[in-house]
Amino acid sequence: MTFGTLKDFLEHYSGLERHALHIHAALFLYVLSMALFRQSRKSRVPWLVVFGIECANELYDLARNFEADPEAALAGSAKDLWNTMLWPTVLLLLGRYTTWFQRRRLPRPIDADVRV
Repeated sequence: MTFGTLKDFLEHYSGLERHALHIHAALFLYVLSMALFRQSRKSRVPWLVVFGIECANELYDLARNFEADPEAALAGSAKDLWNTMLWPTVLLLLGRYTTWFQRRRLPRPIDADVRV
């Protein structure tokens, strides 16, 4: 099974359009790479994994489609890159620059025996 056949299979049997599959695959790869490489929410590594895989995917798509219609192939690749990288980028920025994903520490219970 070639990579193109695999993509066609996933599109056909999932019932999702290719653009939606980019979004789902990106989120799956982002979370998977966080787990596999044991990276925190602040790490750039999961984002780079998704970006690298997406670049390889788009190079493959361009090699298959560029000669038939170069303008449409480039536009499609730009749209795919946007769809793929949006949410991993948002998650990376939220993890690095906000406290949304930080664990909240509960206040210590006051010991009843301690008198002030």
